[in-house]
Amino acid sequence: MNADVVYLIYDGECPICSYAAKVIKLRQAVGKLEIINARDQHSLVEKINNHKYDLNKGILVKYQGNLYFGNDAMHLLALLGSPVDLFNKINVTLFKSKILLAICYPVFKFIRSCLLKILDVKKIKNSDYSPIFKSVFGESWDALPLILKKHYSIRPYTNDSIKLEGLMDIKHSRFIRLIQPLLKVFGALVPYEGSNIATTVYSKSDSDNDSFIFERHFKISEKETFIYRSTFLRLKDNEVIEMMKFGLGWVSYYSYKNKKIILTHKGYSWRIFRLTVPIPLTFIFGKVYAQEEKVDDNQFRMKMKITHPLFGEIFKYSGIFKII
Repeated sequence: MNADVVYLIYDGECPICSYAAKVIKLRQAVGKLEIINARDQHSLVEKINNHKYDLNKGILVKYQGNLYFGNDAMHLLALLGSPVDLFNKINVTLFKSKILLAICYPVFKFIRSCLLKILDVKKIKNSDYSPIFKSVFGESWDALPLILKKHYSIRPYTNDSIKLEGLMDIKHSRFIRLIQPLLKVFGALVPYEGSNIATTVYSKSDSDNDSFIFERHFKISEKETFIYRSTFLRLKDNEVIEMMKFGLGWVSYYSYKNKKIILTHKGYSWRIFRLTVPIPLTFIFGKVYAQEEKVDDNQFRMKMKITHPLFGEIFKYSGIFKII
C-alpha cells in the first residue's frame, strides 16, 4: 500500500459515515484519500478485522503505516483536513480540539447508533471474531491457563454461551444489611448469606453487541433461586465496567499477575447513552477487589470482597467452579 495515501475505512451502510467519507477533503500536501467500505472484501479490512478494532464502533484511518481508530481517527482527519467548504470547516474546527472531540464524538456515535437501528442496518459481521476479553488482557491472554481462557472465551456479535457450576460462600457485614434496600434497587450483590450455596452461572453474548453477560443463579433453598445479572463492557485497554440496573456500574482494571486474574478497583460510573460518567460512590459502597485462579485443568477458584473506608470488610464471596 502507498505510504502517501490516507486510507479511511468506514461503514458503507451508515448514511452519516458514507456522506462524511465522501466529502472529507485533505490538504493537498498530505496526499490522496482512499475510502474503503468496511462491508466490502478488501485486504485492509481483513487485516484490521481480526477484532483488535471493531468497525461497528467507529471509523479507522491508516496513515504512514499507523492505524488510528474512532476519536483518534477523527482527530487525525481534522489535522490533515482542508477547510474548503462548510462541512470541512466544521470538521476541522470540532475535531482538531481534543476537548471538543471528547464532548462531541460520543454524541455523534449515539446518533449514528440510533439511526442504524431505525434503518434496521445489521452489524458488520466478522466470522473470525476473537473473544471479547482477549483485547482486555492484551499480551497476557496467551499466558492464561486453558480453564480461564475457556471461562472468558465468549465472542462478540455471536450467541456464544458457557455454563458453569460451583458452590459459593457468601458473607455480609452489618453495614451491608443496613443498605440492603438500596442495593436491591440497583440489583447489586446477593442479598443472602450462607455456605456451599449451589450456584450456576451462564456467561453469554448477544448477536447485536459486544457485551459479556453474566447471569448467576443462586439456589438459596429448594423453593427459591436468586438471579443476579450483570453486563460487562470493555471501555478501553484493560478497563472494564460491570453494569447493573439503570446503568450503574463498577469499573476495574483487569490484569494477570502471579498466576491470578486480578480485578483492581477504579471506581463507580453511570453508563448512559454510551457515555460513562464517573460517580463518587466509593465512600458509600466501598472498594471492590476480585481475583480468579486455576485450581486444575477443569476448575478455577474465584473470590470477591468489598472493603469500606470506615467499616472495613463489608462483603465477600468465594467459590470453585467448573465449566459444564
